[in-house]
Amino acid sequence: MTALICLALAAGLALVWSWARERRFSLERRLAPRLRGGAVAVERGPLARIVAPLVADASRLIARWGAPAEEVERRLARAGLEGTVARHRAQGVAGGAAGLAAGLAVGALLASVRGTGPVVVLLVAVCGAAAGATAPDLLLARRAAARAARIRAELPAAAEMLALAVVAGESVPAALDRVAALAPGPLGDELRLALADIRAGGTVGRALDALAARVAEPVVTSFCDAIVTAIERGTPLAEVLHSQATDVRDRGRQHLLEEGGKREIAMLVPVVLLILPVTVLFALFPGLVALRLGA
Repeated sequence: MTALICLALAAGLALVWSWARERRFSLERRLAPRLRGGAVAVERGPLARIVAPLVADASRLIARWGAPAEEVERRLARAGLEGTVARHRAQGVAGGAAGLAAGLAVGALLASVRGTGPVVVLLVAVCGAAAGATAPDLLLARRAAARAARIRAELPAAAEMLALAVVAGESVPAALDRVAALAPGPLGDELRLALADIRAGGTVGRALDALAARVAEPVVTSFCDAIVTAIERGTPLAEVLHSQATDVRDRGRQHLLEEGGKREIAMLVPVVLLILPVTVLFALFPGLVALRLGA
C-alpha cells in the first residue's frame, strides 16, 4: 500500500511539473506554425497533452543514459529498419513503462506472499523499468549483428556472380542489377538501394561507399573499396572480384575458427564447475564411507 501511495504521489508531481513546463512561454513554439508556410498546429486532446511531455522527457532521459543518436542511426541502418531515432526512443519509453508495471506487479505479489517491505517493491520496479528501457537497444544490436552475419555469408556468391556478369560484357550497374535480382537476402536489399542511388544520378563509387557505410562491416567495406579502386584505376574488374570472393571466404573460415575457439573455452565451464566436482565426489565418497565405518 505504501508503494502505491508513493507511486501515485510521484506520478502526480510529474504531471504537475510537465503541465507547468508546457505552459511556459516559448517564442519558438509561437512562431513555428507561421515559419512552416502557415501550417496550423494540430490540436491535441487532454490525454495527449498530458502524456506527450512525459514521453518527451523520458526519451531525453533514455538518450542521456543510453546509446547516442548517431550510434542508434547506424544500428538502424545495419538492421535494415526504416524507423527514426525518435521512434526508437519512444519504444524504449514504452518498454520502460511495461517493465515498471511488471516490476510493480511482481513486487506487490512478493509483498502479499512473503511480506516484503516497500523498499524491495520499489527496487524490483526500478529493475523492471531499467530492463524494459534497455530491451529495444539490445534487440536492435542483436538484429543488426544477425543481418551483418547474413551479408557476410552471402557476399562470396554475390562477388562471383558479379564477376561472371562483368566478364560477360555487362557494365557495373547492369551487373549489380542482375545480382540484386538473384539475391533475395539483405545483401540484395543493400544492392537495390545502391542501384537506386545510381539511377538517381549518383556515381557507382559514391553508391558503393554509401552501401559500405550502411552495413559497417569490414569485409563489405574492403569489397566496395576494391571495386571503386578498380573502376577508378582501370584495373580488370573480374580479377578483382574473384580475388575479393576468395578473400571473403578465407575471412569466413578464420571467423569460424575463432568462433570455435571461443566455444571450446565456453565448454570448459560446465566441465570444470559441474562434471569434474561430481566425478571427484563419486570417487571419494566410497572411501570416506569406508573410513567412517572402520572408525
